[in-house]
Amino acid sequence: MEITAIELYGRPFMQYITLKQAYRLPKEMEDDACLAYVQTGTQEVYSPTQKLVAKDNESILMKCGNYIANFINISPTSQFKSVVFHLDPESINRAFGNKDLSFLRMYTSETPISPALKIDHSQLLDSFVTSLLPYFSNPQLANDELLSVKLQELIYILSDSGKNPLATQIIGTLYSPEKIAFEEIISANLYNNLSIKELAHLSAKSESSFKREFKKWYKKSPAKYFKVKRLEKSAELLKGTTHSVSEIAWECGFENAAHFSTSFNSYFGCSPKKFRI
Repeated sequence: MEITAIELYGRPFMQYITLKQAYRLPKEMEDDACLAYVQTGTQEVYSPTQKLVAKDNESILMKCGNYIANFINISPTSQFKSVVFHLDPESINRAFGNKDLSFLRMYTSETPISPALKIDHSQLLDSFVTSLLPYFSNPQLANDELLSVKLQELIYILSDSGKNPLATQIIGTLYSPEKIAFEEIISANLYNNLSIKELAHLSAKSESSFKREFKKWYKKSPAKYFKVKRLEKSAELLKGTTHSVSEIAWECGFENAAHFSTSFNSYFGCSPKKFRI
């Protein structure tokens, strides 16, 4: 992974990321939101309660919290490139000075929203990102005065001056963070291909704390609970759809068709194909 970073007021503001091979990593944002603009390639983002996919010239806006980022279909001849912007309340307040920011504080904990939002191809965002690319090659030209104006521009583009409620509320959670219920995180990720360590990360817990909390709620270990739920769903899909075994394995969160077939045979006593027949 190659990263070129530029700071604003001594804090991370924007990063240019280049990947030459598939990559997966946990992301933790305690006090900032984040906009990931995909220039070329495919990025999957797992939030505590949803999965989003962004491709060329699409973006994902994420609020404070924990995420898993997965970068796929990458090779030396098909690289992944993106620009990531960090939005924190202190930098936003300094950049806007005395300007009215009430449109960002419309969020309240009584109106819960999704942790992340996919933004389709936008010419405004394209132009905005293009205007900043030269500074990654010449970071000495990117001073706080210039970048503070660009931060204001980005906030206005994303929120449309408060007219885009989802984006505005995501940025607004910087001023009023919320916690997501443990059961909601588990339910939302039953069929995503995430490890126990990654699920613990999304829950903002250590792996051992996650396992203890899980057993308290579900009376089983997370590994056993997830395996049974995924196998039961796969059986439903084998009976009720014409999806291939590989497609069902992917839909139910298994690593691959071979691992799925082995687990299915061990649980049901026959192969997925024989079960379907």
